[in-house]
Amino acid sequence: EREDVQKKTFTKWVNSQLAKVRKPPVDDLFADLCDGRRLLELLEGLTGHELVRLERGITRVHSLNNVNRALQILQKNNVELVNIGASDIVDGNHKLILGLIWSIILHWQVKDVMKDVMAGLQQTNSEKILLSWVRQNTRQYPQVNVVNFSSSWNDGLAFNALIHSHRPELFDWSSVEKQTSTIDRLEHAFNKAEQHLGIERLLDPEDVAVPHPDKKSIIMYVTSLFQVFPQSVSMEAIQEVETLPRASPAGVTRVTTEEHYQIQTQQRFSQQITVSVAQGRVRSPSPQPRYKSYAYTQAAYVKSPEQKRRRFTDQEDLQRGLSPLPPGSTSLESYQAALEEVLTWLLSAEDGLQAQPPISNHVEEVKEQFHTHEGYMVELTTHQGSVGRVLRAGAALLGEGNLSEEEDSEVREQMNLLNSRWEHLRVASMERQSRLHEVLMELQHQQLQQLTDWLDVTEARIKRMGAQQLGPDLEDVKYQVEEHKVSWSQRCSSNGAQLIPCVSSNRIFSRKL
Repeated sequence: EREDVQKKTFTKWVNSQLAKVRKPPVDDLFADLCDGRRLLELLEGLTGHELVRLERGITRVHSLNNVNRALQILQKNNVELVNIGASDIVDGNHKLILGLIWSIILHWQVKDVMKDVMAGLQQTNSEKILLSWVRQNTRQYPQVNVVNFSSSWNDGLAFNALIHSHRPELFDWSSVEKQTSTIDRLEHAFNKAEQHLGIERLLDPEDVAVPHPDKKSIIMYVTSLFQVFPQSVSMEAIQEVETLPRASPAGVTRVTTEEHYQIQTQQRFSQQITVSVAQGRVRSPSPQPRYKSYAYTQAAYVKSPEQKRRRFTDQEDLQRGLSPLPPGSTSLESYQAALEEVLTWLLSAEDGLQAQPPISNHVEEVKEQFHTHEGYMVELTTHQGSVGRVLRAGAALLGEGNLSEEEDSEVREQMNLLNSRWEHLRVASMERQSRLHEVLMELQHQQLQQLTDWLDVTEARIKRMGAQQLGPDLEDVKYQVEEHKVSWSQRCSSNGAQLIPCVSSNRIFSRKL
């Protein structure tokens, strides 16, 4: 039941964001996000930046690529994701899709709206700030006592009080008190917020008028009110919230034994992720066999600048999350898991190549770009074996003839796509390396030519000076020496300062310098 409520509420929020960028709405949150396209459109609207092009294919690989791109964008925007991988979204895992959308809402709808207030109060708990704000603005209503974001809202009085405290001209409070129907009070509050405050009807009265409404949905809606009203929060209100009991006998939802176990499991899993990444290992502590999560996949391929680049053996690949797929033991699931990992790295490598800056026209900068790209080419060589193993595994699956016609077709298309993208990346990388080498050679040739021209002019001037008679008296000689020093210094600074170090005018040098 809670999942249905969250699905309905989150769908309304997603559609409200898509409408802002004139994108069509989603009908089924679980089905419409599976290919990653709508997810990328949503993030495009939230970030305000045009994102990379979508993959329009209909195979699982195309969907995985799109979702992986979305997860990368979330990672770059510091959105917290725990154990959510691309395969979870593509496979339509209801709980993890809701978890993903809630993480997005929490980042852009809650924390982004409240970041200035939290910074000013030196607080990091957005829920505590929001509850303090609600209590501060509903204090003058004796019928309202908000102690949580669940049961305190189910009678509709808190929503009406929060609106009335800021906009008392919108309705008479006594008329709300006289209403006996909880549904009517909730309908009244949502109507006023929509008509006069421009807040979307993200909640339905029948979903709130239950003993324990969904906490996440309530927080999301209250944050919308927070966004349109004055946002000052006093330290007294915060201190008051901190003294509230953790749970009231009849009003606050208690955590069941099962929920407590799930929370502990999630915390342990999160801690194991941190430890594994920190120690350089990539392993999944999940008891069920499943694809590696996106967090593990990224940790397997992103190396810190301090790490030396080197080739990996098959054993090292295994430690970093790449199963070697031995002959005779290939299954469709292991092939798909290895394919997903390789495609995740391939996507990162493609983005890395695109992110390299244009080739400079300064020789030192081009040298640095050349060395950087050499390191990138080493990375490609490092993972070339992984691509080959996946292609061999796919060929083995096709050769065994145990796949259905649909699976056979999908594996063939996946292999063609992987081979095509790898070849395109390899050729593009080699072309950039070749172009960098050409530009570097051209710039160095220009430098040598400038040095040659400067030496020609300098040697000709030395010959002229050698043919010039000195004197005839001491004062003339002194004058000629000073004139020569000034002339030499000017010519050295204007023509040769960037080519060779200046040489004292009384030293003899040749082209062998």
